[in-house]
Amino acid sequence: MTPSETNVLRSFLATHYRSGRPQLRPGCLEWQYRDNPDGCDVRFCHVGGRLAGVSGFIPCAIVADGVRRHGAFSTNTLVDPSFRGRGIGRAMHESRLKDYDWALSSGQSPANARLYRRMGFLSVGQYRQCLAQTSLPPLGLRLRFAREMVSWLRWRARPGHDAGLSVRIDETVPDVPAACYADRFANGAIGPTWTPDHVAWRYAGHPYFEYRFAVVVRASSPLGFAVARRHEDRWLLVDLYARHTDQVDVLRAVARAIGPFAGQFTGAALDRVFRAAGWMTWPASNRLMGRSNDPALQRLLEQRSWCFFGGDSDADR
Repeated sequence: MTPSETNVLRSFLATHYRSGRPQLRPGCLEWQYRDNPDGCDVRFCHVGGRLAGVSGFIPCAIVADGVRRHGAFSTNTLVDPSFRGRGIGRAMHESRLKDYDWALSSGQSPANARLYRRMGFLSVGQYRQCLAQTSLPPLGLRLRFAREMVSWLRWRARPGHDAGLSVRIDETVPDVPAACYADRFANGAIGPTWTPDHVAWRYAGHPYFEYRFAVVVRASSPLGFAVARRHEDRWLLVDLYARHTDQVDVLRAVARAIGPFAGQFTGAALDRVFRAAGWMTWPASNRLMGRSNDPALQRLLEQRSWCFFGGDSDADR
């Protein structure tokens, strides 16, 4: 985006979003739309010379059955209230499907998910929350305390898998084998294929969150790393980079070293990994939604297990 387009977008969001939204924080739009190494596709809809709506997409690569496909994650889609009910939001989402193999979005509420379904999107998978309560939890809110206690008991009962592993905390993206990026998902599962440059932009270059990289090492060789940030009394797990076969060891070692940990993800394959590592998981409210105009690719949305880490998507856009 050009500086003038960024200013137009900022003004539009400031007019129609309530104050305090992450999109309005200093540096957020430049980080999201200008600095992203994967690029960003922002579309403006004008009606009668007035800006009626905006929609941003983050391009991403998705490898399915050995074929590299182009997908786009929705970031901000907003229509001026005086223009709502005219199909502008639908038109902006439809325009994405002309240029990408897949359109992907997080339905952050049941109402939002219903909106996507009316546009032909499928529910690719429900997000799940995860928790590794590695110490005796303090008394607190009843539901949270109950979950933390169950997680702590489950953690104590799970035999260790992390013998011989050490953990270090880096402030920059660590140098790990390429397979940590390429082989993150089990056979048959599908998810976005990010690169080290994307991780550096998204986390090390974030304008207002401070992320750390918990690197798990065995005999001086890195197995992978977790991306995390501190929140209240625990760490939040927002991403994981390790071979699928090493993820149980990485998750357990990281939680043992610096837990308690909490996070969010989607995908049955990832759920099995978290549970094998001794983490507790349970359903979250939001869903990963997807659609393709290609019938063959649309079937993959229905038939495959899709994997995605929730990250801080609600907080950093």
